[in-house]
Amino acid sequence: MSYKMNRRQFGGLMGGAATLSLFGSLGARAQDAALQLIWWGNPDRDRRTLEVVALFTERTGRQVMPETLGWGDYWQKLATQAAGGSLPDLIQMDYRFIFEYARRGQLAALDPFMGAQLQLDDFDANQLASGRVDGSLYGISMGANSHSHIYKKDVLEAAGGTMPDMTTWTMDDFMELGMSVKDNLPAGMFFTQNMGFIEPRFEGFVRARGKALYTDEGEVGFELQDLKDYFNYWKTMQDEGLTPPADVQAQDASGRMEESMIVAGRSLFGFIHSNQLVANQNLVTEELEMVMVPGQGGGQPAHYLKPSMLMSMAETSTNKEAAAELLNFFITDLEANDILQIERGVTGDPNVAARLMGALSDTERKIVDYLAVVADHVSPLPPPPPQNAGEVDRAMRPAWDAVAFGMISPDDGASAFYDEINTILSRT
Repeated sequence: MSYKMNRRQFGGLMGGAATLSLFGSLGARAQDAALQLIWWGNPDRDRRTLEVVALFTERTGRQVMPETLGWGDYWQKLATQAAGGSLPDLIQMDYRFIFEYARRGQLAALDPFMGAQLQLDDFDANQLASGRVDGSLYGISMGANSHSHIYKKDVLEAAGGTMPDMTTWTMDDFMELGMSVKDNLPAGMFFTQNMGFIEPRFEGFVRARGKALYTDEGEVGFELQDLKDYFNYWKTMQDEGLTPPADVQAQDASGRMEESMIVAGRSLFGFIHSNQLVANQNLVTEELEMVMVPGQGGGQPAHYLKPSMLMSMAETSTNKEAAAELLNFFITDLEANDILQIERGVTGDPNVAARLMGALSDTERKIVDYLAVVADHVSPLPPPPPQNAGEVDRAMRPAWDAVAFGMISPDDGASAFYDEINTILSRT
């Protein structure tokens, strides 16, 4: 659902002078000149981002028109805007999609702004490199993260469960833990959300087998059997009553955090990226813990460190210098990052990081501590996703749902989806 705020809604959230400074007496001409900023979010991220926008406007006098959507709606909206040549000036971008948008000429190279509007001399080199496509910089990392499982600590303990060592546990351990506690969980709660449709979770599955989603040449980097095994695993979890039934799991189809199984009280375990812990914790009353995703016993790490998200600029932006200033404000301004904290990931700016460490909440410290452990159990950042990889990600949900609803067997569903992936990737 689009969350494009009108003046009254924004005023209700922000209040007072900051709101008047941001939207003052905008007429049609002022709105046309305003910088457009779009991001996918959640209530916590939205609040933080809007406060930073207000601070930027208070400091600079520049008007900003913010818009936020849930993950699923976001990419559909962005694709429509890209097709119409009307992308917003600044775009929150994901590592899996930045290569597509950059190679289609829809993103502006940021190199010309380095040392001028973008002051990133001390920025972490690895995080900076994650925004390069074919040698040019098309996005700035908003923070480092890795994928994870989260769970409700007290609920697990009350059900008699004990977490294995997260650095060595396996998918079999995960299933065994579920079987040991499923009969002791609160009414209506299942052991875990079903992850059969989550492409980043599948990526961890194949990486634990020493493979990848895609090769350097942009082809499929895993075998059909890997996909069959993944679909069969999650169908077994569903059949054993460890995940919600298909019709209940389908209630989270929007991708909005508020509708996820763990937030809705339907599951004990969930899948997130580490930077999402704060927002999830703010939506539930139970204490959340974060652990590495289970491996497969072969010693291959399922994890890697990636940019949680990046900020990119549209090639069609009519005020690139101002857009670069706003981008730099998000990345380097100390007061702005007092607001942002590490909700989007652990920053690559050492000055910001030093300032934040003394002010982190207990939940935020869990993220930092988690990434410190993960950093010792990772393999290199995978090759960039090929053209049309975003379409593969979107196609996985309907492919899995056909299996979950019993319309096709896991093996046949995997075969059909594997063929679809190859068809998608072969298109130019």
